[in-house]
Amino acid sequence: MRRLWLGVLVVAACSTPTNTTTTIPVTAVPTTGPTVAAPPASEVFAPETIGAFPVVVMFHGGGWFGGSPISTAALAEYLSEQGVVVFNSTYRTGNGGGYPESFDDVACAIADARAQAPAYTSTPEALTVVGHSAGAHLGSVVSLSDDVFGAGCDDTAQVARFIGLSGVYDPTLYSQLLATFFHTRYENDPAPWEAGNPYSYLDAASDLEVLLLHGDNDQLVPPSSSELFAAALEDAGHDVTLELLAGGDHQSTRQPDPAGALILDWLLPEN
Repeated sequence: MRRLWLGVLVVAACSTPTNTTTTIPVTAVPTTGPTVAAPPASEVFAPETIGAFPVVVMFHGGGWFGGSPISTAALAEYLSEQGVVVFNSTYRTGNGGGYPESFDDVACAIADARAQAPAYTSTPEALTVVGHSAGAHLGSVVSLSDDVFGAGCDDTAQVARFIGLSGVYDPTLYSQLLATFFHTRYENDPAPWEAGNPYSYLDAASDLEVLLLHGDNDQLVPPSSSELFAAALEDAGHDVTLELLAGGDHQSTRQPDPAGALILDWLLPEN
């Protein structure tokens, strides 16, 4: 397995002897909001050779104001060992993130993955976005909205498939927490809340295929979050698969076991 960092400056050497170290420029984050530093680079988990491998761009959770791609690294490594190219990515959180900054970061990470994918796969055209928890919220919005976010990126952020893991899909249910994220309260200005809500784009990309995984014992984000989103997607004409993990909690869906096998079965049904 190759494991690389796509960095803005110099890419640090990885600890595994078989890894390749490369310096690759990535697209600057568009300045649609306050001027802040760009998020850390994506880490690429890839098979040793180039083949007809699917490409995944993965986004961690963390309650919108924290989190790290370290939390999804084990899943990224597992998928790459099974023949998937994974860009384990991040976005601005805390005071430097929010709307639209975090969404633009996600869109640019997807665009950068599209641009760099030919270095790892012979079939770079179709991208799959995977998001856990808050990352599922951000990823679902960008995947469904097509080109609304990331206008300053060098490539497109078009997505063929989306996988949501323990996702939060209706931000209005977290109005107290997310007032800072959207820089306003919903009752004062609903526009950014609606622009950052995946339900606003259900009809925008009806060919998007969707897999939703959720633990049926999730005490942080209830399974109904994924169940209601799946129903709305199906009503809009999307091909949706919903899997509830028996006994699974909020973190189960980002673990190689059991989520990894379910993701592989969906990405690579012929295997």
